[in-house]
Amino acid sequence: MQLDWIRTFVTLTQLQHFTKTSEFLNLSQPTVSVHIKKLEQSLGVELIHRSSTNQAFQLTPAGTQVFEQGKKMLELWRTMEQVTQKSEEILLRIGATHTVSDVLLPDFVKKIKVLYPHVRLQLMIHNHETIVEALNHKELDLALVEGTRGLAPFQLEVISHDELRFFASSRMNLQSSPLILREIGSGTREYADDFLRSERIVPTEILEASSHYLIKQLAVRGLGIAFLSSSIVKEEVLQGMLVPIDPYVIHRPFYSVYPEDGEAGSIVRELVELIGSSS
Repeated sequence: MQLDWIRTFVTLTQLQHFTKTSEFLNLSQPTVSVHIKKLEQSLGVELIHRSSTNQAFQLTPAGTQVFEQGKKMLELWRTMEQVTQKSEEILLRIGATHTVSDVLLPDFVKKIKVLYPHVRLQLMIHNHETIVEALNHKELDLALVEGTRGLAPFQLEVISHDELRFFASSRMNLQSSPLILREIGSGTREYADDFLRSERIVPTEILEASSHYLIKQLAVRGLGIAFLSSSIVKEEVLQGMLVPIDPYVIHRPFYSVYPEDGEAGSIVRELVELIGSSS
């Protein structure tokens, strides 16, 4: 049994996709399949149920156990490497705007902890302006944001896309109803302001809040029209607590941002590929 086979299996289980696994590990897709097959032959058990396309799959009961033990083996191996190389754990400082944090960060952090257990994370969640300021002061190794303002000096890559809409507890009119928006300095607020200007809409009243949860709750209680990412209000829409105000839909990209010459450069680039392949 080879450690590469275990690493391939653990990564495949985490990413849930053969192509994404091959891209992340820089292996050919046939090599990924060979690693899984050799691991199964070595253990004498089937680890995954493959579909006819060989892309979708489910873990067998044995596969679930091997996945859990495989994570421990990889963590032990990385610990041994650190001892032999006299290396210390890596501190990675990640910043994210509120929207990106709510939409992407939980799954991203989980993948980091599985694939890079030696990395110690320090997370900063704030609005766009504060994240840019932290990047300029070299207080962050990687940032995840939804706008590009002030980011010219840094490496910038699109990692995902998002949908912004207006939501209310009942059908309301943008022209005559209060709007519930993020505070000035937020990337989401910038999109809202640009849209209102382009549509020549002058709100009768603007309620500002820095919390997505609070904005949702105010809208649910009928206090105005909220401007939020659709992914943040999925449950409220499904339950009929909020309805989208048609036809206003705005699509925006999410970005990864990092200094080209940052101290954590190599691992940051690996993580950017990971979050891009997972989105």
